Amino acid sequence: FARSVDNSSGPDLLLTLLLLQNTSSPKASTSRAGYEMAEPPPPGAGSSRNHSLVEYGLRPGEIAAASVVWGALWLISVLGNLLVCLVIHRSRRTQSTTNYFVVSMACADLVSGVGSAPFLLLQLSSGQWMLGSGACRLVRYIQYLTPGVQIYVLFSIGVDRFYTIVYPLSFKVSRGKAKKMILASWLCGALFASPACFLYGSNRDHHCNFFLPDSWQGAAYSIIHLLVVFLIPSLLIILFYQKIIKYIWRIGTDGMTVRRTTNIVPRTKVKTIKMFLMLNSMFLLSWLPFFLVQLWHPQETDYRKSSLLFLAVTWISFSSSASKPTLYSIYNANFRRGMKETFCMSAMKCYRSNAYTITTSSRIAKKNHV
Repeated sequence: FARSVDNSSGPDLLLTLLLLQNTSSPKASTSRAGYEMAEPPPPGAGSSRNHSLVEYGLRPGEIAAASVVWGALWLISVLGNLLVCLVIHRSRRTQSTTNYFVVSMACADLVSGVGSAPFLLLQLSSGQWMLGSGACRLVRYIQYLTPGVQIYVLFSIGVDRFYTIVYPLSFKVSRGKAKKMILASWLCGALFASPACFLYGSNRDHHCNFFLPDSWQGAAYSIIHLLVVFLIPSLLIILFYQKIIKYIWRIGTDGMTVRRTTNIVPRTKVKTIKMFLMLNSMFLLSWLPFFLVQLWHPQETDYRKSSLLFLAVTWISFSSSASKPTLYSIYNANFRRGMKETFCMSAMKCYRSNAYTITTSSRIAKKNHV
């Protein structure tokens, strides 16, 4: 009886099993296929195959050296320019129309030091741009804004020094006029730097372009920016200081000797002229490579060479921000005294030192008068 049941039910069981396999196999195949499509690729595999991430090829030693040098320049620039603003704000000795221009340049250096330099170092050290296209445009805009504002402020200082020394009675730059000139410098710098927001950007390779694109828009902007922001203001600044130097140093009656007219121009103003001559020279020499490279339009096909070139140019241009506070402390005695007053440990010590200097100077004046 058992054999007959097994023989009779065997074919039926085989048929039912075949039917179940045919009905369940499409679902299994679709579910497996769907799972394979939804399964994410392993991290780094897709990016290395599709080259969606760009590595600039900088060696660890080069990145470490760049970080150390850039970090030192950044600290000197930020702390030094903050000190310049603090000293001029707190010390009455340094509150003049000329120092208003100095504060404006220090603020431009602080904007560059906070909004541009750290992100450029992050891009070069990480080998890619991770902040998106909007941040890339903003960083490049600040990089173009800083030299434009500062060169127009230096031009305003040249106008102020020229009329103060050569024509002191015809035109005087008051505090109100100085504020208007500073505002005009910032507006002009912001206007001429605005095309950089449209020409720069981050591409699909997570790379923020180092240089202007090799197109007619990039070529036109580089030429106009070089003329309006660098060459024309530089020539005018050189012309103003040339006339100032000719006025301070006059040729003698015999035409062979040169004598200094200290009885006409005070010695403090002569030192101020020397300081601004050094400041203009440092600024023009440090920013000249940046403008020339942008005019050159180097191709960014070799990311290692372009990143090294960009790193060198940015180092040189950013060094001017770190050199300004040093020049102020060397050439300006009022700034050094303001630093001492700012770093005074207590108000009583500052009061005693100021009272001592006032009493001693008054005694010396009385003796000379007698």
